[in-house]
Amino acid sequence: MKSEQEDVAMAKQTCLKKSEMGKIYKFVQLLKQQGVNVSKVILFGSYARGSMNPDSDIDIVIVSTQFGQDTAEEMMLLRKIALKVDSHIEPVPLSTEDLNDNYSTFAQEIKRYGIDVAVT
Repeated sequence: MKSEQEDVAMAKQTCLKKSEMGKIYKFVQLLKQQGVNVSKVILFGSYARGSMNPDSDIDIVIVSTQFGQDTAEEMMLLRKIALKVDSHIEPVPLSTEDLNDNYSTFAQEIKRYGIDVAVT
């Protein structure tokens, strides 16, 4: 039986296919064109765990200093832009402060199991 540390290490080694990486890159470029200052992109969910299938969503956290004011509005903006690229992209907005919130189970899960995606 695998330890939790082995599970984390395996998840961190999971690689996206070029096609999925291209979709994320295109999505981030569209966000930037819309004036969103993207600080960080973090992959989570089945792709980060390596348990994805052809119908899996591409779950990503978009970290921005501009987020944290109106989560519903931010989610609608991200989803609208994501649909221009691929309906499987499921973006979640997160402010830098929310990502560093030690009391948020979601933030802790993202920091522990999420995979930083380099999109410059």
